[in-house]
Order: sequence, then C-alpha cells, then structure tokens
Amino acid sequence: MYEYIKGTLTESNPSKATIEAGGIGYSLLIPLNNFSKLPPLGTQVVLYASFVVREDSQKMFGFLTREQRDLFESLIEVSGIGPKTGLCLVGHMEIPELQSAISQGNTQLICKIPGIGKKTAERLIVEMRDKIKKGMGKSSGLHPLQDPDGEQGVVADAISALVNLGYNSAQAQKAIKAALTKTQGEPELAKLITSALRNI
Repeated sequence: MYEYIKGTLTESNPSKATIEAGGIGYSLLIPLNNFSKLPPLGTQVVLYASFVVREDSQKMFGFLTREQRDLFESLIEVSGIGPKTGLCLVGHMEIPELQSAISQGNTQLICKIPGIGKKTAERLIVEMRDKIKKGMGKSSGLHPLQDPDGEQGVVADAISALVNLGYNSAQAQKAIKAALTKTQGEPELAKLITSALRNI
C-alpha cells in the first residue's frame, strides 16, 4: 500500500518517528537501531513503510532502508512472530548478523535479543534458514549466504569459529573474505581461520 513516506521529521524517540508530508503527520513505529541514525528534527527524511493490519489494530512501521523493511515483512510471516517481535529482531541486530545467526542455527545469539525465547528462535531458524541460504533477491531484504557444501562449507565453518571466539558475524565475514583473497586453491579450515585472525 505504501512504499515509502518522504517528508519533514517532526518528532522522534527510540520507538517512533513522526513525519509531516503534504500537511499530514504520519506516525511510524521504528526499529531501535534506526533512532540514532535519524536526521535532526525539522529536516527531510525518507522511511520505507510497512502497513500492518490486524483484527484489532492498524499500524505503520518505518525503516531507513528498504532491506530492513523487506526483512521485517519476511520475519512477520513466520508463525508466532508478530510485528512487535519482528521490529525487535531488526532493531537489535544488523541484517548480515541476523542472517548469519539464522543460517548457522545460532539460537544462543538470537536469544540475546530482548523478548526472544528459545522456542521462538528455533522456529525462526527452521522457517527462515532455507530462504536466507537460497536468497530471495534484493527485493526481499534477504541475501544468499554460504552454501553448506564444498568450499563454501569451509567458509561457513570458519565464520562460525570466529563468532564462537567472540567476534560478531560482520567482523568474521569481513576477515574471512580478506583471508580468501590471499588463499590459493581450496582453503583449509585451520589455515583460513589463522589467516582471518590476522585481518581482525
């Protein structure tokens, strides 16, 4: 129904932003990590919108990027995950980190998000893992990660190892990518991890 709303930011707090466009004030619920990235009040902003209609409510959600909005819409299609939980997931983890946690079945990391229990994390992984691994194109906000077979399986294992060492998935993926550029032939797991650690 709405693709985006472009107008003047008149009000904002960690959970909501109000945009005035064409003499109308639109109240949009936003993910937590968008609040600090909003421009100053009184300046123009664009928020990608998701209008969610339920039996007892109609709410507009706003996101600074189309990828966040599309991922949010994919998340709320998972059984048991409503808009509030979907917004929390998008608002507490960056997209690559959340995708990596789902792809690798990392329930422990997902459960660190407020309001997400083990059962919800497991359901999320079961229903979203294949979509993320296959990728659904840019329009969905989902991008393919490593295939579990062959060389890419070594890459996924190496990323997982770095995450287990305490690095976040974005750092791990960046370090592994840098290590791969220096690797000739088929990578060995131990050597790939060692090389990646030099890049962090």
